[in-house]
Amino acid sequence: MEYRFNVTINEKDYLDYNKFWQFRSPYGKKQIRNIRIYILILFVLYALYHFFKTGFSADGVLSVLPMLLLALFFQIFLKGFFSLVLNLHVKSLKKRGKPGYSPESVMEFFENGFREITPENKTECKYSTVERISIVDGKNMYIHINSIASYILPLACFESKEQYDGFLQFIKTKCANIDFY
Repeated sequence: MEYRFNVTINEKDYLDYNKFWQFRSPYGKKQIRNIRIYILILFVLYALYHFFKTGFSADGVLSVLPMLLLALFFQIFLKGFFSLVLNLHVKSLKKRGKPGYSPESVMEFFENGFREITPENKTECKYSTVERISIVDGKNMYIHINSIASYILPLACFESKEQYDGFLQFIKTKCANIDFY
């Protein structure tokens, strides 16, 4: 075994990860961009329908104006809307007793892969399954297995700066796609 960390994650860490995923990661940015495009396409289709229905008259323009304002409003407040939904979702998971993360785990990193051991289960992954690693604001490391699943490794788990630097050099040999935010 190369490295072993006792990981403690709380609701804030989980919420920070989800906000990072939604607003700063390539996965979330792509999702938001696609939603913005879909909204624009729906508005254009709605506008064309009304313009053809009214013969491109002033009444047609006036009937499309409220929809234009609604589409503009949605485009401006899309991130705030997603943030609100995310907060509600995390609170809902907590209320149901299924927080979406394990508060306590042990992560072990070996030459060929890594393992997470929680009170509920044990998962093992090879480094070849890691899509990317994101190091965010000098606080957390997210090991993305795919566009949805990630392991959260708070940098507070490291005993020293030297251990962090050593681990970073080790993990760079295992995963070429490491992003710093």
